[in-house]
Amino acid sequence: MSKFSNSESTCCFKQDSAMQGYLVLCVLLILGFLGQGSVYAGDARATGNEPGGPPLQELFAETDKKLLLALVKLARFNIHLQLETNRHQKWRSLTYPLGRESGTALTFAATLMDLRQQAKGLDSPARISRNELKKAVTCGLIGNAVSGGSSALELAQNTWVMLRAKEKGYSPKSSVVFVKKIVADTDRLLEIRQQLSAYEPSDEKRRITDLETKLVRRIRQQLLFEFCNWSRHSRDQAWRENTFYTLDSMQNFTRMSAAIMAMRAFGHPELARPSVVCALVSNSLATLNPIVSSCAGIAIRKHQEHRLTEELLFERPSTPSPELDLLLKKLSLEKHEDWLQKVVALTTRTELLDTELNRETREIERYRQVAQQQTISGPLIGLTGVASSILAAVAIYGYRRDLDTANKLGFAGRLTHGTGQAYALLNTPYTISSGMIRNRKLRKRGELPIQVLEERLERLARY
Repeated sequence: MSKFSNSESTCCFKQDSAMQGYLVLCVLLILGFLGQGSVYAGDARATGNEPGGPPLQELFAETDKKLLLALVKLARFNIHLQLETNRHQKWRSLTYPLGRESGTALTFAATLMDLRQQAKGLDSPARISRNELKKAVTCGLIGNAVSGGSSALELAQNTWVMLRAKEKGYSPKSSVVFVKKIVADTDRLLEIRQQLSAYEPSDEKRRITDLETKLVRRIRQQLLFEFCNWSRHSRDQAWRENTFYTLDSMQNFTRMSAAIMAMRAFGHPELARPSVVCALVSNSLATLNPIVSSCAGIAIRKHQEHRLTEELLFERPSTPSPELDLLLKKLSLEKHEDWLQKVVALTTRTELLDTELNRETREIERYRQVAQQQTISGPLIGLTGVASSILAAVAIYGYRRDLDTANKLGFAGRLTHGTGQAYALLNTPYTISSGMIRNRKLRKRGELPIQVLEERLERLARY
């Protein structure tokens, strides 16, 4: 009986001990939750009520750092986009004009040889030497091959540059995806900053914080406009150049075909007519090429602008408000560098700088063009070839049996075409040399576009 009582008392004692343990554990858990709750409450009070509390400042600092890094990334991407998408190696500024000048010189020599024989035959067509005419056709054929090969080589090099840019992420599609991600990230960070400013107890500090957020948003829009502007220019230049090089290669190789048929026409006179028609098509294409390529560039630029407007909703920031002007002035007078001053430095003189860069870039492109590539002189030179082909077609189709009249028509046409070729021979070296002199002056002043962009990259590397 006593053993049973002792066992029962022991069991009861163990149960009481277990219950006490459970009670102690529950009390500790309750105290822990209360303590944690008091910590959270203390943090909320420090964030929401204490002006400039450490937690709020840390959140602002973290958000501002992420904003600065995102904007620096966008600014750096814009510069690389400008440098990589339409890269034009220095040696190309000489090789292409030299190739075109050589081809034009050979065709001009062929024209002079032909003119000499036709001049001999003005009084008596029998004095014309068939061997000299064959040499003239051969010379013209080689000249067209050189000119067409030069344009084909430029087209291949442009294609290679575009493929390299695509690999680096600067293609139109990849660049838009990258910038959209930056826009989404900065929008999220700006929204967080706007929400944090609501915890500022001071109305004055809240107003300044909101003003800073507006300034950062405006700077982001300026960088976004810069990207869209350079993206449009890149597409315009690529399509304008590649369209010209494609059509120029086609018209030179078509003229080569006409020369080959003209050579065979010495033994097979029936080939003279298709040869003249082929030459007429080639010269017509040469006349329209500068106009078509310019229109292609404009159309693609407009298309790219419309596409970017829909996808990025970009617009050039309007003139800052007086409050933003005052804030910018204050930042420029302060000596210490905080995150906001660094953000402002990203777009210091950006609007003026973009205008200067666009003007200088277009001037460099204009001075790099050969005579046949220019919008005004190119069609005029092509029209002289069209006139020559038309007169040759009239002579062959209308006066085939009247050799005297046919020779005089051919002489007039060749004289007209020779005038255009002579102008091209003089205009191309003048334009290229003027461009080289101008670029040298810009380089000495440090105002060459590539120098300005590389300087901006060095400045961004400090952040």
